[in-house]
Amino acid sequence: MAESEQKKNIAYQMARFHRRCFADLIDFLLFVLIGVGLFLGTRAIVSSTPGFQQNETALLSIREESGLYHVEGTSSEDIVTHIDHGDYTAYVKMLMCDDAVNGFIRYIGMEVSTEAASTVQKDYDEFRLSPSFVYNDGGVQKPYFIQDGSDIIRNPELVGKVTNNTYYLEVYSVFIDEHALGYLVTMVPEYLELVRYESNMLFFVEIPIAWVLGGFIVYFVPALFWRRGRMTFGKWSYRIGLANKDLLSCSLPRFFARWCIFFFGELTLSLFTFGIPCIVSFSLMAFSKRRQGLADYFLTLYEVDLTQAKLYFSFDEILFTGAAESKDPVAFQPTYED
Repeated sequence: MAESEQKKNIAYQMARFHRRCFADLIDFLLFVLIGVGLFLGTRAIVSSTPGFQQNETALLSIREESGLYHVEGTSSEDIVTHIDHGDYTAYVKMLMCDDAVNGFIRYIGMEVSTEAASTVQKDYDEFRLSPSFVYNDGGVQKPYFIQDGSDIIRNPELVGKVTNNTYYLEVYSVFIDEHALGYLVTMVPEYLELVRYESNMLFFVEIPIAWVLGGFIVYFVPALFWRRGRMTFGKWSYRIGLANKDLLSCSLPRFFARWCIFFFGELTLSLFTFGIPCIVSFSLMAFSKRRQGLADYFLTLYEVDLTQAKLYFSFDEILFTGAAESKDPVAFQPTYED
């Protein structure tokens, strides 16, 4: 063949599977790190708004008055958690829980109704007298609590046999965690609205903003700078570029479509479907003929190794590059090697 008829062929190697996995891992770790920072920042902004602060003040007030929470400044924790974090004897823990429940019953009587308070009191009495709380004393089943007139008291026969810590762990703390706190939510409508407001801010404002903005910063923004191959930081670290079906560098509109499918169709949807989209995409990347992930499969894109190669933006760039390097004619014949 005459020298003037020689052609230059350009081919790319498929990026190796383990390198793609490590690149994806780097991006994911960055996503987690930046996402946590964005969440904390968003939460700080939301918490500083007048509406949120007013809601928080009202919530803390109800919690403190209910007797079921320990409130200190602008923070609160339920009484059982507070007791567990403190240096109290088992006897004091038991008394603090009993006082908390009795105080809660009085609160319900004043803020809701005497009928509601009677409902909680009845449940508290029946809970302590439950057949579940018995001690095997030489073959005789003795209850933890007994009826003493209108009062429920600890069984005097079990003093020294059933420890104060057992009463605390099995009876008092359980009733507060599984019964009393539930009554606070269901019997005090204002409290439910206040809790719902904070939950809505968390799940519909703070988390979504941090999630989407973090995904945009990590998985999309770097491609605006590493335009040749539309690389994220992880892909840049391993020199992995994104090529279209003609083995040219992926265009920005096509990359944006890829980001939408990957971020919303794979990552976000996986949160609600036990990770199924991510599992499917990973399986395609590992076992399909072209080793394409789900988004790449839909858009006919390929992740190629750019360690010793270069992606071009257009055929004209290839012709111009070839003409600058040599007088030989240049022909671009895209091939894809596994």
